[in-house]
Amino acid sequence: MKRKIIKTALLTVLIINISACAKSNDNEGNIAIVDGTAISNNSYLKELDFYQKYYSKKYGEGYLDKKIDRNKTNKDILEKELVDSMIKDQVMVNDLKNNNIKVDDNVASTIRSDLEDELGGKDSLKSNVKAIGLDDNKFNQILYNDSIRKQHYNYFIGHSGIKDSEVLEYYKANKKYHKQYKYNVLVFDDKNEAEKVHKNLKSPEDFKTYLNKTIQNYDVISSDFVYNDDPILKAGDTFEKGKPSNIFKYNDKYMILIVNSYNENENELLINVKDIYLKEKYIEYLNKLVKKSKIRLFV
Repeated sequence: MKRKIIKTALLTVLIINISACAKSNDNEGNIAIVDGTAISNNSYLKELDFYQKYYSKKYGEGYLDKKIDRNKTNKDILEKELVDSMIKDQVMVNDLKNNNIKVDDNVASTIRSDLEDELGGKDSLKSNVKAIGLDDNKFNQILYNDSIRKQHYNYFIGHSGIKDSEVLEYYKANKKYHKQYKYNVLVFDDKNEAEKVHKNLKSPEDFKTYLNKTIQNYDVISSDFVYNDDPILKAGDTFEKGKPSNIFKYNDKYMILIVNSYNENENELLINVKDIYLKEKYIEYLNKLVKKSKIRLFV
């Protein structure tokens, strides 16, 4: 499971100093201690409860119990990723403190305002928060955690010393970043329905008529600009603009895809790849901080 909220790797790829398993006063009620700062079991269980409700609502009640790898369930992976995420959050806080960067509470307020704008207002945000079983205190804590991640990333950007020449070299060495694709997809539950529609798709104009129909027995996906390794684009195996794909199966749905535009503007592509490069370098930086930290893990 790779979530947009817990953006981390699994614990197994980290080198962590793990304390002895014997019980002590230090580990009583804690899941870990990071450079002397405890992460409580209570805070872990609260976050776990939120994410379990979130994924169950988004993907269905049976999602967490689904086995995906060597008898591991999505719940097992979520639990590991959450511990990893909370450890990294504490490493970020410690790094900011060590560099005399005061956490700005206004960042959390800005994140809330951005969410309200995206969802169409305060009432809409409240409804969405309530729908996933959050009270104001839990939601404010999530916003605070997100603000820590944002501020730590911004600190890295301001002090990384990364030059544009490095970004240009990275861009030239990775051809997949030289072109982006935007696509539409018709998504069917039933293969027979997909076949009926596919017979009528002879041109981009035909495809467009199905995008604009007021009554539909299918869903529509409209992508942003993506690279050629986008999972749906790869599954559709069609990169030529204006050519409807064959019917393909993805996530237990039957799909028909069409690429509607390219982005080959080098200036825009360089701006996009700079963001990718900086995020890769940030992950390297954060992982080094984790390796240097004294972490005692009790779960």
